[in-house]
Amino acid sequence: MRLPISLLLLAALPFAQAAKPDSTLFGKKAGETEKVVVTQAIEGDKAPADKMAPAGGKPVMEKEGDAPKEAMKPKMEMAEEAKPAIKPKMTEEAEAPKKPMAETDSKKSEAKKSDAEMKKDEADKVKEEEEPTITPFRPAKTLAAKEKRVFKFSNLNKPLAFETTRELQRLFALLTTQYVADGKTFAKAPGPVTAISYIILQDLGEQRYVAKASWPTVGEALPAGTDAWAILLLDEEVKVGATGRMTGTHAGTVALDFTAKFSPIDGKTLTIRREAFVECKPIEESNANLTKFIEQVAQGGEFSVTTTERVGCKVCNSLGYTREPQKGKLEDKRVPCTNCDSTGKLSTTTETKFAP
Repeated sequence: MRLPISLLLLAALPFAQAAKPDSTLFGKKAGETEKVVVTQAIEGDKAPADKMAPAGGKPVMEKEGDAPKEAMKPKMEMAEEAKPAIKPKMTEEAEAPKKPMAETDSKKSEAKKSDAEMKKDEADKVKEEEEPTITPFRPAKTLAAKEKRVFKFSNLNKPLAFETTRELQRLFALLTTQYVADGKTFAKAPGPVTAISYIILQDLGEQRYVAKASWPTVGEALPAGTDAWAILLLDEEVKVGATGRMTGTHAGTVALDFTAKFSPIDGKTLTIRREAFVECKPIEESNANLTKFIEQVAQGGEFSVTTTERVGCKVCNSLGYTREPQKGKLEDKRVPCTNCDSTGKLSTTTETKFAP
């Protein structure tokens, strides 16, 4: 066991005084007393080597009131270590620095713009959904000509010629249902031309209307219609509920996708397929227009009319039956013609072109 140096010095002090009564110890005469403070060594601490053996070889005694600084350092360090670490408080401004005012204002303005754009897009989308759409469904019916012939004005009223004044008037009347007036000339219509009476039911915009219309039969190209829903494209704007009459060309069947505003389908969004007519300027049957038509043909104008004609059956020679000989009999057996159903006539589509 190792004893502290202070206890060893105290044990050796009586022997040193007995040997030399007049000698001095640490610069003091014998008989002089000095207070000596004995400090108890901290358990577990070892005295440093430089204190145990000073340069002069003599132990040094600590005076009263002089506390060893080095001995207090460990205590101070321990006290400081024992204190809890206090974390400086961060203010909200330090943790989250304020953003510049310009940046926040720009973001607010951008957010407002985006909201306005979204509202505008939604309004446009609703508007587009409410707008009616018309798409072609079936084109106007046209007659395919099986036979062709030429009406020559040079053969007019000649013997054995079919070019007669009466035939010319009939063909010109049919031409007014297939051509429309286009300025000073006549233009081919996309479909049959007919007179239409109507009552406006709903305005679709851009002078397009849903109407209850009636029209007559135009050959085999257009069957008659009575109080039928139709789509009309007029030259002038009219009000809902108005009645009128117009000449229009058949534009075929169209599909209308819309929200109805008339009974009995008021408020319903649906698609209907109806006949469409475009208002046009007709060619009136008059001598003036007939003369104008003959002049245009003489100037090189190309005109043709497609008609349905009744011609004689070639199988039975327009008799309506065929003959078969019988043995032992003078009369032949009559067999009904199946080609013309015993009528002797056939319906055929003929295209008649006009030439000078």
